[in-house]
Amino acid sequence: MEIILTHDNADFDAIAALLAAYKLNSTALPVLPEQLNQNVARFIALYQNGLPFIRLGDVNPSAVSGITLVDTQRILHLKGLPTATPVHIIDHHPLTHTLKEHHTFTGETVGAVTTLLIEQIRQQGIVLHGLEATLMALGIYEDTGSLSYGTTTARDLVAAAWLLEQQADLDTVRRFLSHPLNEEQQTLFDTLLDNAESHIIQGHTVILCSTTIDQYISEISTVVHHLRNIFDSAALFVLVQMPKRLQLIARATDDAIDVGEIARLFGGGGHNRAAAATIHDKTLTESAERIWAELNQRVQPVTRVANLMSYGVQTVDADQSIQSVVRQLRRIGHEGYPVVDDGAVVGLLTRRDVDRALEHGLGSLPVREIMAAGAITIYPHESVYTLEQRIVETGWGQIPVVDDSNQIIGIVTRTDLIKHWARIHPAGTKTGQIITLDQIKQVLGHSAAQLIQAVAGEAQNRGIKLYLVGGVVRDLLLQRQNLDIDFVVEGQSPQLAARLVKQFGGHHTAFSPFGTAKWKLNTSVAEALKIDPNQMPDHIDFASARNEFYEHPTALPTVYNSSIKLDLQRRDFTINTLAVQLSPEPFYGRILDEYGGLNDLQSGTIRVLHSLSFVDDPTRILRALRFERRLGFRLDPRTAELIASALPMLERITGERLRKELTLLLYEDMPEQGLLNLQERGILAAIHPAFRLDETISSQFRAARGEAMPWLPADIADLYWHILSAHIALEQLENWCERLLFAQNMVQSFHQTAHLIQLAPELSQPSLLPSQITKNLETIPELALLTAWIMIQNDTARERIQRYWLEWKHIYPVTNGHSLRAMNLKPGPCYAQILQRLRVARLDGEIHDDESENRLLQKLVYQERLCDDRA
Repeated sequence: MEIILTHDNADFDAIAALLAAYKLNSTALPVLPEQLNQNVARFIALYQNGLPFIRLGDVNPSAVSGITLVDTQRILHLKGLPTATPVHIIDHHPLTHTLKEHHTFTGETVGAVTTLLIEQIRQQGIVLHGLEATLMALGIYEDTGSLSYGTTTARDLVAAAWLLEQQADLDTVRRFLSHPLNEEQQTLFDTLLDNAESHIIQGHTVILCSTTIDQYISEISTVVHHLRNIFDSAALFVLVQMPKRLQLIARATDDAIDVGEIARLFGGGGHNRAAAATIHDKTLTESAERIWAELNQRVQPVTRVANLMSYGVQTVDADQSIQSVVRQLRRIGHEGYPVVDDGAVVGLLTRRDVDRALEHGLGSLPVREIMAAGAITIYPHESVYTLEQRIVETGWGQIPVVDDSNQIIGIVTRTDLIKHWARIHPAGTKTGQIITLDQIKQVLGHSAAQLIQAVAGEAQNRGIKLYLVGGVVRDLLLQRQNLDIDFVVEGQSPQLAARLVKQFGGHHTAFSPFGTAKWKLNTSVAEALKIDPNQMPDHIDFASARNEFYEHPTALPTVYNSSIKLDLQRRDFTINTLAVQLSPEPFYGRILDEYGGLNDLQSGTIRVLHSLSFVDDPTRILRALRFERRLGFRLDPRTAELIASALPMLERITGERLRKELTLLLYEDMPEQGLLNLQERGILAAIHPAFRLDETISSQFRAARGEAMPWLPADIADLYWHILSAHIALEQLENWCERLLFAQNMVQSFHQTAHLIQLAPELSQPSLLPSQITKNLETIPELALLTAWIMIQNDTARERIQRYWLEWKHIYPVTNGHSLRAMNLKPGPCYAQILQRLRVARLDGEIHDDESENRLLQKLVYQERLCDDRA
């Protein structure tokens, strides 16, 4: 069975593409995703009898022999789908990842994917009826903004015109693409229109509409959409006070006004063109005043790239060797150089990339192997806001400026941008996104927020520059709790940790070579700060701002003191380079985003900072895939390429470091998915050829965390390791264990697991008594028993393992050595023999209570004394 799939939250282009793909291959079944956009759901509800769609729940994944995937490049998760199922992707966006072995791709950049499929339908002479043509027209019109977006191509117009010839109904298209107001929304619209207030700020017209209503109204965004169509403004802010809720919705049409930035000041979020917030701590009037005040402070005159750029530029040819360009780069002294191929920009080469390559003995490589790849340019007439966005998106500190014929005429740099902002923002003025203490409390909880505030207060009192850094900042912005709290100090972090211990309690440890310290928390800290000890982390980490240098690939870094910017530069991925400044006080809450982390966080992208990142530390390969799985993000194409080329470097990583990274992955939800991702990218095989994952192992992982488990393991990751080890051939198991440097007790447990699985037929013998089973199992570790219980197919053997652990292992006679001594029996080997005989009798049901045990005891003691008398 072949099926056609698209993405969840499907729009009209996605559903139209399902239908068009079905018209091209009527043997495949077009499957609706579980989530549809509201207008799409209304259309399907009305016209489903005339369309061939089936529901996702009607698909048997194990019976699927092929998939056509439209308007997306990521397939929906189908439990039971064979891993080697052929998938053909059809999309109107460039391919964003390396194709798997059984995947193929067809696509061109047009306004709607439906356009590509209609072109094939026309070529094959397929006739459409009116409903089909109307749905496909909805797809094109919605994705191209009724053929008005800048991404619209001539091909989209031609496809739309042909659909009209096929009797597409434009009245229906208009009806489903418009969002009519209901009576309540219309009344709100009229009131907001009457209460509109207009200001001109730095040449930009801004509208603010506000009102109070006495009932809750849903989908205010629809009202805002209609207001935006009426007002010709750079930005529109709408405030609606409803019972128990003050709602802010904002829209912008100009990069000069970042409405997301304004919404975040009220605890909301969004992006620069659309944002919203629910306001709890201000009245309607106070909120409006705050919006106008912030806009007057933040909106600046439009500045063009031509006002900032430098004319003339030094370039590097992509095919030059690194060694051959070193002298040129060092003589000129710039930080970055555009890389060209036949005159066209293909990347950027930085001095840092060159230095790292030379340090690793890679001077003979061509420049294109280590450059930051991309045809990234900007025009002189583009705004400074476009420049800022370009720098954030790429992480490039130097952007080539080209003329209308795409010839390089100059360069504009991050330094130029910083100087520009310094001119228009006086010293001491805070700019950019901030995180408030209330946001920290909301995400991390009261206890963690109080700890952070205590550290910030101490740093502020002593004039120390302090930054919250790393994963906790990333997760704060993603609204995910993370109590792994890390601070960076521009100065000596151990001294700050020592002062905190003196003031609040706990104790600290310091590691001078790396300038790090750890504040270990205890109940005295909780009492001093009046927080719940159960809701706080057990420690907080501090580090002095530092940079690092790798003597050779895969080596541990040599570190030296530096600034916060360089400290962030040494981190693994852009999303982990974000920092929140907490001291000095005037800069409290300011987010530092030097390397495009916010943009990648918003787009869900995992991106390394430089091309040699995985060479410097190949364990970042495992970390990248772990974050991709945990956060639901995707690798950017260049990062995926760098991972593939750096796989041989994994051989140089010690087994302990590899095992620790893999263990962290095993603690994630559904770790089998993460391991499968590692396998698909060749990472497991690069670690060890016998390391693999299949559906059997995946199902055993799922069983290991299922409700049917007879008992829970002390450590779920150790249980997963046992399952993985049991699928390694015995002749390779020892070598696999050596590669990952497992402790000897784990290696022995792995071998006992394999032995126990082989013992399953013997364990299922009907004649086997509980005492014999107990004797076989009592020397086997818990995790080996549990792993065997999961993996063995024989129900009798499984039941006996379970009964041993839960019942038989706890059965002992009430008699002990003191009892035997009280009977005047001479101590010796007979004690153990008698006690063991009594336990066997208890296990096998020969005795059932203390009275029968006592009778057997008397008999055994009598026999023992007879033996002594004869002796």
